[in-house]
Amino acid sequence: MAITKIWTVKSRLDSSLNYIANPDKTSIKPDIDAVEGVIKYIKNEDKTENCLYVKAYNCTTDNPYADMIDTQVFFGKVGHKNAVLAYHLVQSFKDFETTPEVAHKCGLELAERLFADKYEVVVATHLDHKHLHNHLIINSVSYADGYKYRNNFKDYFVDIRGISDAICIENCLSVIENPQRRGMHYAEWLALKEGRPTIRGSIRRDIDEIIKSSYTMEQFWNNLKKRGFVIHRKGPNIKHTSIIAPNAKRPMRLDNLGKGYSEAEILERIIATRNGIITAAPSEIPKKQYKFRGNIKNVKGKKLKGFIALYFHYLYLFKKIQRKQTPQRVSFFMRDEMIKFDRYQKQFKFLFSHGIETGEDLQKYQKDKEAEVEILITRRKKLYEERTDENCDEVKDQAKEINTELNELRKEIRLCKAIFKDSYKIAEKKRQALALQKQADKELRENEHKRRSR
Repeated sequence: MAITKIWTVKSRLDSSLNYIANPDKTSIKPDIDAVEGVIKYIKNEDKTENCLYVKAYNCTTDNPYADMIDTQVFFGKVGHKNAVLAYHLVQSFKDFETTPEVAHKCGLELAERLFADKYEVVVATHLDHKHLHNHLIINSVSYADGYKYRNNFKDYFVDIRGISDAICIENCLSVIENPQRRGMHYAEWLALKEGRPTIRGSIRRDIDEIIKSSYTMEQFWNNLKKRGFVIHRKGPNIKHTSIIAPNAKRPMRLDNLGKGYSEAEILERIIATRNGIITAAPSEIPKKQYKFRGNIKNVKGKKLKGFIALYFHYLYLFKKIQRKQTPQRVSFFMRDEMIKFDRYQKQFKFLFSHGIETGEDLQKYQKDKEAEVEILITRRKKLYEERTDENCDEVKDQAKEINTELNELRKEIRLCKAIFKDSYKIAEKKRQALALQKQADKELRENEHKRRSR
């Protein structure tokens, strides 16, 4: 089944064009272990030249980048900050479903029907995976009238996906029968793949818990408000029901949380729970335990002080939350911070490995690194000044080594600045979490005392 994806190219258009036209990806590699493959390989004087599946429309295949940039310069569409230089469209087919010729033909038809009459386009069919796929690079500026291509909802779901499906059907290839209108954001997909918690996942878990303790829809909304959510109900001036999570700034539509989380589906789940029907949470996201990398207890060989102690105890609190050794209110309060666990762990390891305990230590370390940066920049500048035709390659190699050192130093400087910024927030969050823990423990003891005195 063919799927399509499109994204913008805002920098290094030449790199994108070089990637899609890479001969290693667009050439058929002969099977030299088979007799037929050996014969074909020997007889083919141009080696893989005759097997390249690359075609350009309205520009040359030798240097399409120059042609596209010339068009943008001619119409005065260059020099704008964050400007879209081109669009990168991928049309991918089901594993082993088609041949290179048919796949390439589908890519060419897609380009001809959508873009070739107004835009410069490069089409390349990649054969280096079991699923053949086409890459299309489309210039964002039309060579015909200078207008920019705008990729919006209609362009993708009606034009690109619709025409791609039509082409596949014409060529007897499968298509997705009931495509989702909205895909998962890459950052969320990556977090789920790595087993890290996400904001949407946390909201879904909160809703799952609230549904279990709600008898009516009115109770559900009240419990949601008690948890700190702001609710925008569907009405005359509001098209869709949405919620704003605690500490969040933007609303999130309920029906965008996935299957089972629209207002109607939540009501069905409440009724099912009320009638004693136990159902699993309908979230389609696989439930994975968040894996804490590293072993915090291994570093407790000496008495920890200052920043190191603060980060150690904060990460230890995360560990307790993950093991459900803290009250629910603490877990809920720390939900947003759990997503930053990797960041805080990286900062802790940096502090511990360099023995940085106080703000003065951190400031001194940062200034030392900034001084090293200045020295390297001066060295690099002197190299460029002494560059000649004879020593050009040597200067480039030395400058490359200096740039590598500069990158590492700047990473450490950014880390120092981040620690200065995060440490104050960590201290305050830790104080509030411990206060919630103390309050919950006190209420638990009082309830236990009342129960025993009856």
